Amino acid sequence: MRQLAREQADVLWGKWWDGMQVEWFKVEVLQDYTGEDKGPSLNNWMDGNRRRSIELMEADPSPVFTKMCQDKLKQGVKLLRVHIVETPYTPYLEWEIELYKRLSIPRRGEKVHLLNRSDAKDMDIPTGDLMIFDKKRAIVNTYNWHGLMTHETFYNESDDITKFLELRKKLIELARPI
Repeated sequence: MRQLAREQADVLWGKWWDGMQVEWFKVEVLQDYTGEDKGPSLNNWMDGNRRRSIELMEADPSPVFTKMCQDKLKQGVKLLRVHIVETPYTPYLEWEIELYKRLSIPRRGEKVHLLNRSDAKDMDIPTGDLMIFDKKRAIVNTYNWHGLMTHETFYNESDDITKFLELRKKLIELARPI
């Protein structure tokens, strides 16, 4: 296990993504990632201009990531995402669910699920996002109070990620697809 600052983490994340052959699984836990997702679509959503926000998300604010996902799908890699949600939804979460429906699912090929936090209360869920690559490697993200990722902790093949794999299994069983 090793902890890396954002810049170094991005490089290693990219290597793990490129080497992935079977499955990418991500658990999102925050209700607001404004620090990460600042952009015209989100800004319009927050300002109440939903129509313009949707136009911008359908134009794809992250075409590089969309292509990365499409390339992985062509290689037969499954892309799974579970977002742990709280009600009432934050404005950010409302925007992100719309983004899932209009971009992540149809154009990136992700299988996106939601799970109410109250249904996951007895689970050992990290305080930041969790990603599992090919059920062999894992990353846990750490965020500041603005929803901006500050660093990531990497668990490679020599680290025991059993608790993350067990969490993955439970979340998939309980979460509901969008």
